[in-house]
Amino acid sequence: MTAWAKAWSSKNVSAYLGAYGPGFTPPGGQSRAAWEAERRSRIEPRSRIGVGINDLNVTVNGDRASARFRQDYTSDNLNVTSRKTLDLVKTGNRWLIVRESTGS
Repeated sequence: MTAWAKAWSSKNVSAYLGAYGPGFTPPGGQSRAAWEAERRSRIEPRSRIGVGINDLNVTVNGDRASARFRQDYTSDNLNVTSRKTLDLVKTGNRWLIVRESTGS
């Protein structure tokens, strides 16, 4: 989780997108390519991004895990705190995100 947040905060889009597994399904029915292009267009132009993870709770079941946390996001013109859940699958020695949801 910290590597994902750090990549996002440092605007390292390749590392950020690399945290998402090949089985990741973007929200809203977007294609993976369209979702990645949208993420790039939202991350790269910002002069400042900060992503904090608080109240992290991880449950692991074999090669699957679920991480629930409070995300504190700040950028040039936005400051938002929200609850987030990331579902992950272990691939080799890495945990990759396959589903992401915001709220409760």
